[in-house]
Amino acid sequence: MLSIAVDCRKINDGGIGTYLRNLLIHWHRAGMPARFFLFGKTADLENLNLPEDFAEIIAFDYPKYSISEMLAFKTPLLKLKTDLFFTPHYTLPFNIPCPSIVTIHDLIHLKLPVKFGYLGRTYARSIVGHACRKSHTILTDSQHSKNDISAAFPESSGKVRIVYPGVDMAIFKKYPDDRLSQFRIDKGMPRDFVLYVGALKKHKNPKALVEIVNKLKSPMIIASGDRDAYERHVRAYVDDGELLRLVEVKDELELALLYNSARVFIFPSLYEGFGLPPLEAMACGTPVVCSNRTSLPEVVDDAALLFSPDNIPDMLARVEECWHNGQTRIRLSREGVARASMFSWERTAADIFGIFQKAVSRW
Repeated sequence: MLSIAVDCRKINDGGIGTYLRNLLIHWHRAGMPARFFLFGKTADLENLNLPEDFAEIIAFDYPKYSISEMLAFKTPLLKLKTDLFFTPHYTLPFNIPCPSIVTIHDLIHLKLPVKFGYLGRTYARSIVGHACRKSHTILTDSQHSKNDISAAFPESSGKVRIVYPGVDMAIFKKYPDDRLSQFRIDKGMPRDFVLYVGALKKHKNPKALVEIVNKLKSPMIIASGDRDAYERHVRAYVDDGELLRLVEVKDELELALLYNSARVFIFPSLYEGFGLPPLEAMACGTPVVCSNRTSLPEVVDDAALLFSPDNIPDMLARVEECWHNGQTRIRLSREGVARASMFSWERTAADIFGIFQKAVSRW
């Protein structure tokens, strides 16, 4: 039985948190032959309700993106005699005394210099470079991200492995109309609306959401925790605020019901390492209109209408086609569910655990 340490400090951080939670849950469900040591905040990790004989929580509260985090892992790992160290993020601490595997989801910190500035970009390049040099294996979410990593850090190209994330189709699925009608009533939502789910950072292209509301006059719901960005970058530029609403979902079931309730799902992002929201929307049978940038065509394939996020007329035409054409929505709904079924967390977790076993055997 393997002894595996996992850096879980980002367990509640957006897409990385979703990725990590699903891996841990599915490793447990599959009965993987390992004991896991989960490094992070006790309160965060207790919410996973994983049994102690499967995973032991190691209280560890060193700040993310700090010098202290880079130095603090060695001693507890030596004490625990772990066979492997796994981090679901590009930060790999120094002097890890066992083989290490790191997931680099994307290189956004290097690709968007305006947002992160010279110092942030320099720090990110240094830390990602260290992870590329010192890790046994680098996991990433898409061919696009693999290409980015290999181009930026040529020394890593032989150790990058693509393992696609999954979608939980026990939750993200089609729900009956009566349940959706009640959900809309309970939430005070319109019968038909365009939906966006995700952060509202600059690379997510929030100005495209403004264009949809202003030009098409379609009601829009934005599911995001970025309330400040919503007020400053979206609501402030919308002509008719009555058409726009921000919601925060409490759990994945509520998110799935929200996807189901939408007439069209829009995802105008300029840069993604994968793109979970379009995949979740497709699993729910919601027609998806999506940017054609970076990894997104790789995820949605032919099961979405694609547009150039720099071409506003192109985007508006695709959204309008999907909004008004019932046959298009039926086709996208059917093909989206079929496409989403190809991505499963069970497979993702099994593939990554197999990589863990090979890394330990070859150490």
